[in-house]
Amino acid sequence: MKFSWKWIKEVSNLPNITLEESITKLTLAGFEIDAINNKKHINDTTLELSLTANRSDAASIIGIARELKTIFKSQNIPEVNKNIKIKKQNIQFNTIELTKSKFTDKNLSDIQITIIKNIQVQDSPEWLINKLEACDIVQDNTLSNISKYINIKWGQDIEIFDSNKIDHKEFREKSMAIRHINIKENKNPIIISDETSNKFFESLTYKNNLISLLGIKSNSNFHCDDNTSSVIIFGHICKPQYVKKTTKLLKYKTEKSQKHVKGLSRNDFINAYNETIILILKLAKYTQTISNYIWHKQNNPLTNILINTKNIDNILGNINQTRPLSTQEIINTLKQLNFQPKEHQNFIEVNIPEYRKYDIKRQIDITEEIGRIYGFNHFIDTLPRRPYKGYISRINVLIKKVRNILNQLGLYEIIHYSLVNTNNQESRPYISLHNPLQEDQRYLRKYLIYNLLNTLKYNNKQKNKFMECFEISKTFQVKRLIDNQKEIYYKENIHVAGIIGKDNFSRRLWSEKGQELSWFQAKGLLESLFEQIHAQIEWNNDFKITEYYKNIINICHPYKFAILRSKTNQRIIGIFGELNANYSKEINHNHKSYIFEINLKEILKTIQIKKHLSYIFTKYSLYPSVTRNVCLKLNKKITAKAVEKIILSHNKKLIESVEIIDEYNTKNHIDKSRNVSYKIIYRSLHKTLNDHDINEIDKKLSQTIKYIHQTISSSI
Repeated sequence: MKFSWKWIKEVSNLPNITLEESITKLTLAGFEIDAINNKKHINDTTLELSLTANRSDAASIIGIARELKTIFKSQNIPEVNKNIKIKKQNIQFNTIELTKSKFTDKNLSDIQITIIKNIQVQDSPEWLINKLEACDIVQDNTLSNISKYINIKWGQDIEIFDSNKIDHKEFREKSMAIRHINIKENKNPIIISDETSNKFFESLTYKNNLISLLGIKSNSNFHCDDNTSSVIIFGHICKPQYVKKTTKLLKYKTEKSQKHVKGLSRNDFINAYNETIILILKLAKYTQTISNYIWHKQNNPLTNILINTKNIDNILGNINQTRPLSTQEIINTLKQLNFQPKEHQNFIEVNIPEYRKYDIKRQIDITEEIGRIYGFNHFIDTLPRRPYKGYISRINVLIKKVRNILNQLGLYEIIHYSLVNTNNQESRPYISLHNPLQEDQRYLRKYLIYNLLNTLKYNNKQKNKFMECFEISKTFQVKRLIDNQKEIYYKENIHVAGIIGKDNFSRRLWSEKGQELSWFQAKGLLESLFEQIHAQIEWNNDFKITEYYKNIINICHPYKFAILRSKTNQRIIGIFGELNANYSKEINHNHKSYIFEINLKEILKTIQIKKHLSYIFTKYSLYPSVTRNVCLKLNKKITAKAVEKIILSHNKKLIESVEIIDEYNTKNHIDKSRNVSYKIIYRSLHKTLNDHDINEIDKKLSQTIKYIHQTISSSI
């Protein structure tokens, strides 16, 4: 924005400061000076400042003057926004306080309408022309110049309309109102767009004429010219949420709408409006009564924030080699910012002024303001020396190791965005962002595997070769507290997910066609990963899983998946399974593909790396072993691992090992049983087993098998 340096000095009452000194101070305070233009014919200098998006309060002469007052820390400078009052001597000024009327609306914070009839507009005075020219503002008629003057001085949009253009016969005040109208169906639409159909917006209207679309744009057909004899002065402040929603629906932005979205100062609104009336009365002759309609919503209480001086010291650091900012220096800086500090025992309470409430919301914002006003150049900018180096966390070591192992197994690493589209039903329930850059990237992902499947689907459409791939990244979940189901918290995890499987994975002879990857080969690849990272993992499918992992199982073959659990605490660490037929068709795979998704934070808890001093040695038996092969008929819901544990628990001293040999299933789908063969090895540490011992072992084994059939099978 461009500002008049002479005007800034006049408003801020800083006659002794130089331009060079002010430029240096403003630059250190975060206001970048883009250009400086000397205008000798009006004895002024134009400053072009680059303002940050959060400093809408400084986008005016008053805002820059207020900032200079703060930067130069002068206690003798009067307030730059002192109240401006209209002197009502010899003026019949009828002010009507509006409560609930046709001019009030829930989306408005302030509104003021003044009607002045029978005026004679004079030419713009030289001082007004010079100030507008110093700010590089194009001049027009006197009433338009007054509106532009108020805009650059106060940052407020006070509009002046010609009432005779609105109604050339007889203007009736009672015909004006704030209404909810369809602007496309209006007789004088001010925005022509396909997006406006069947949508209603708050507008200032006169009968069927649209005067101004609140917070967006006014009707240029009703603007003043040199022949204007009656005026309507209209000022308003819309709530930022309403204007943001309106511009989104219209897909239409203006300079005015951007101001309302960033937030206009309600304190400056009244002063700006009163000065507009004063200038019109000063530069135009009037003969009739002035009607003034006012409605101001009750101000919200000031925002109170508690700050800890230790936190300020930790963030800003020291101002010299020995000490940080003292408490008194912090309080003095807060006073300069007009934050009204109150010192307590361990903290300072500050009240944020109304014109800074949109950008000062947290403790860190106040800390930044303290450093900015005190001067970042006063703080030591060198990092302290440390006698020790940082360390790499265990999870980062694990991630690096898992990445190397999967690369060695032939998998490509893929990286996706952490944001997903709302159409992705598998991502629900999801965590929504409050301020997304794009609507199709509004939600944080819950899984990694779906992004991998979408990538394979896209590559197949592009006729690229199939890739065995994996991804290591963060996932995000919504959790509910056990004690209070209404309260939720957000959990962030680190997962690894992958897709493996080829149509020519292995072949016995070069002349033969390659064979696709089998279940046991895919399982062996994943087991090699666990073995190399020393993870203690169990494979089962007991169906006792959380809702989170059910969404992954839904895309697996109903009978070919495994739940990966920790051996130590039985917590689920992931899912491995064969991709079902529907998803295989979507990614255009005619061969079997296998997917997995594993929580690396949980798998980290299962890792037990044994050192050479922690191994436990057991005595090796010198006596021969006895082998028994047993075939058990089991229900399909009973896992072979569970039966193995039962056999071992009944004969711990004599059983050396239990090994699953094979499994036999019938083609009859009604039959819910299957045959599982076990190889059981008996051995004693003290003697050779004789016939009596073998008979006792067989007897106990028969009892164990009977127990399995009677107890476990009956419970299924």
